[in-house]
Amino acid sequence: MPQIPLLHYFKCKNIYSANIEGLFYRLTPGKRKVTGPDGAEQEESILTLDYWPGPWTLERTDPALRRREEFSLDEEGRTQAAARLEEIYTAEADRWRSCPSILDCEPWSPAPAAEETEG
Repeated sequence: MPQIPLLHYFKCKNIYSANIEGLFYRLTPGKRKVTGPDGAEQEESILTLDYWPGPWTLERTDPALRRREEFSLDEEGRTQAAARLEEIYTAEADRWRSCPSILDCEPWSPAPAAEETEG
């Protein structure tokens, strides 16, 4: 199972990133707005899991290859995030093992903005 920090680490607003072979991931604590049972909008603490194929950082990986999932920011959510990472890795272990080296590929970069035409 992936090693991720204790819940306290995330409660202190720290971000954690690591990789399991070519499966790169980042766990980020945060908040989201939800509608409560009384219909009022509330904030809920969450732990966001971003994962993508290596070797580059999230920002330098094609957005089509990035994935995001959210879990509650509590011990159950932390455990679910770790289990989900294990499931993601196990489901496509060969894919993660065969990710290219940083020396063998170029990072993704957004296409240049199209020039606005006057007219």
